[in-house]
Amino acid sequence: MTVSPWTDTIKARKVLTIFATDAVKKDNVWFQVFKDSVAEFNRLSNSLKLGVTFSSPSDVKAPDPVGEGGAEVQFDFGNGLLQFEMQGDKITVMEDTKEGEPPKPLNFSPTALHGFTALARVSFVKGTPGKVRRAFIFVPPTPMVNAVRKVGPGPDDFRDAQRPAGPGIRKFITVHEFIHACGLSNAEHNSTGPNADTFTINPQLSTGTFDKPEDDKILLRVNFPNPNVVAPPNFIKKKVADLIINNWK
Repeated sequence: MTVSPWTDTIKARKVLTIFATDAVKKDNVWFQVFKDSVAEFNRLSNSLKLGVTFSSPSDVKAPDPVGEGGAEVQFDFGNGLLQFEMQGDKITVMEDTKEGEPPKPLNFSPTALHGFTALARVSFVKGTPGKVRRAFIFVPPTPMVNAVRKVGPGPDDFRDAQRPAGPGIRKFITVHEFIHACGLSNAEHNSTGPNADTFTINPQLSTGTFDKPEDDKILLRVNFPNPNVVAPPNFIKKKVADLIINNWK
């Protein structure tokens, strides 16, 4: 496991302040999703006793690019290169490459159906990996899905067409990235199946029709003959909950 602890001061406080950038605040759909996701994660945390919640007060400031001030977590759009500033350095997010391959910057799609969270660490002892001091969450500004669209009067006049994903899919993406911000890496992802939850990687979609983005959901498990397992509502299974709890003790 590669769970990353936050610095002791932040762990003791049990709260991560989170700042939504101006770009997010100007997007009515995404900003509402952001606010709803903070509330939803906190409800899950309180019910599961995860030991950490998010707070986004009206006066929260952006993470200080040089010093210690500002929020611990930033929530922003990603498109192409993903970059952030910390302790006076501008850092570009790199792809995970195989041993021996040259490093290259991650190219993030603005229409993806996933986000990305960069955990930025500080080390107080030379040669150690350090502890998390900031988290930078990137989400796609316009996540796109295929949906069935009526294109004519006949009973068979339907076609697949692309449109922006509805709030349910965006909320899934956001709460998933909040879990990463708690210190969990890609290695802790769940797979589809009995343990599938909001921290599952590469789930399927269950989209509404073209004119019903509010019906968009994530299909986590086909559960025939019982109802399929979908999100929202978002939920966290014991494996992931225990990882968060242990990381915030």
